[in-house]
Amino acid sequence: MINAIELAKLRHGEFLQFVTNFSELVENNNPSELNVLKQHNDFKVAISIFEPLFKKERVNAITQQLILLDERRDKAFTGVNAVINGYLYHFDAAIAHAAKLLADSLQIFGSGIVRQNYTAESATIRKIVTNWESKPALIEALVLLGLINWKDELKLANQTFDLKYLERIDDIGNEASDRLKEKRVETMVVYYELKKYLDANAVLHNTPAYEKTISKLNVLIEMNNNLLNGRLKDPDVKPAPAVN
Repeated sequence: MINAIELAKLRHGEFLQFVTNFSELVENNNPSELNVLKQHNDFKVAISIFEPLFKKERVNAITQQLILLDERRDKAFTGVNAVINGYLYHFDAAIAHAAKLLADSLQIFGSGIVRQNYTAESATIRKIVTNWESKPALIEALVLLGLINWKDELKLANQTFDLKYLERIDDIGNEASDRLKEKRVETMVVYYELKKYLDANAVLHNTPAYEKTISKLNVLIEMNNNLLNGRLKDPDVKPAPAVN
């Protein structure tokens, strides 16, 4: 028997990857021999309709405006970080100490901040700015090093990016998500039909071809179930937004 998986809990990208892999595994094991040629063809058609809708949504979400705004905040962060690192070597001990306080406040967020995905980088920069604006020692360090304007630019660049990002998300929700969700449901219906026929034929015929195919499909399903279980156990992993 083919194992169960809660397809509704997979994010759109994960869902597309799963159904594509599932289809390929059936294809590689000869749908005609498995007596599911029609069901598999219906499944492939459903995927071929869902996939471009998903890709269109992704393209709409990452517009040139967002790319430019992301570059602005990346430059702001890279610039202020470079200035802070330079001041670490200052001959004036007070200035070097102020730089050390700021460098340490950044270090807790790890490296590669500007390489994070959009939402993760937004959250990280918000935390950095909050620290810099709420802790007296860090405020004094920014003033001493003349970095208030850098901090303000980083904050403004991040806020501007977030506003545009949310605007694009709203656009996607209004324009594409309903149709995407509709086609996803249709793809799920066809998936379960294919699964039903594979299970029934495996019982009726019980040949090595079915055993091999179902074994491979269950490995795929187990991988995706592990993904879902890991997400439930990790409190730092946020649930998918409504459009994802």
